[in-house]
Amino acid sequence: MKKKLLIFKRKKAKELHEKGWSNRKIAHHLLASKDSVGKWIQMDENEISNDNRGWEKGKSRRYTPETKEQVIKIRRDLEKEDSYFIGSEVVKQNYENQTGKEVQNHM
Repeated sequence: MKKKLLIFKRKKAKELHEKGWSNRKIAHHLLASKDSVGKWIQMDENEISNDNRGWEKGKSRRYTPETKEQVIKIRRDLEKEDSYFIGSEVVKQNYENQTGKEVQNHM
């Protein structure tokens, strides 16, 4: 989700909560989970506008060359199979199942 959209949803959730809407109704209206709405309405104004998800912009994950090759191969195989699930968690699980090791970052 783009940062602007996330911030908008957080602000809107707080606004609707103050109007007396339930978390479930807000979640349905904003197409979000109840858990997310619950977190958003507990945030103060500074937290609402900050998006600290994911990696810092411009910084990519660094893996060993061997790990990177294996991850790319798994991703290609999943795409060839027309797998519906090809996100990072599925790739990570496939990697761990195939190699018997956890994905290691290279520093």
